[in-house]
Amino acid sequence: MSDQDPGGISPLQQMVASGAGAVVTSLFMTPLDVVKAHLQSQCPSMTSKPTGKCLLYCKGVLKPLYLCPNGARCAIWFQDPTRVTGTMDAFVKIVRHEGTRTLWSGLPATLVMTPATAIYFMAYNQLKGFLCGRDLTSDFYAPMVAGTLAQLGTVTMISPLELGRRPHFSSQSAQPQGYQPTPL
Repeated sequence: MSDQDPGGISPLQQMVASGAGAVVTSLFMTPLDVVKAHLQSQCPSMTSKPTGKCLLYCKGVLKPLYLCPNGARCAIWFQDPTRVTGTMDAFVKIVRHEGTRTLWSGLPATLVMTPATAIYFMAYNQLKGFLCGRDLTSDFYAPMVAGTLAQLGTVTMISPLELGRRPHFSSQSAQPQGYQPTPL
């Protein structure tokens, strides 16, 4: 019982509890991350109606748009049913056009990061208990020092996993579905 903190929770119990909390949080937050990625990857809408050939600059790429004469809207880009206007609209259209499972498409990459949460909270609680019982720091600064050291250690151990997680979100295409660029 000497390895338990005054609250009676062992380091292993702290890691299991914080890991379970990280999994539950991931299950609820991943759909919001997917919606945010869809909203951020959209190109701005065209408010004016140019005629003839024009180029749209979006996300560092020039995309040709072909519009019918007299301002008629014949470009596929304008008629894209997956264009979203807000959070709830994004939820509805993602489920309708891509399926419900798409909302959790980033979940495996997020779950890989669960050990980071478990390690951080366990290290924070252990360091805070250690520092509060010593004359190294005052009880006022102990949580700040424990949090800093715990985060530094966690980031050092988990950085390689974070690097493997990033390409998943950055590789998603910003092109609307059904969009085919036409050469000038």
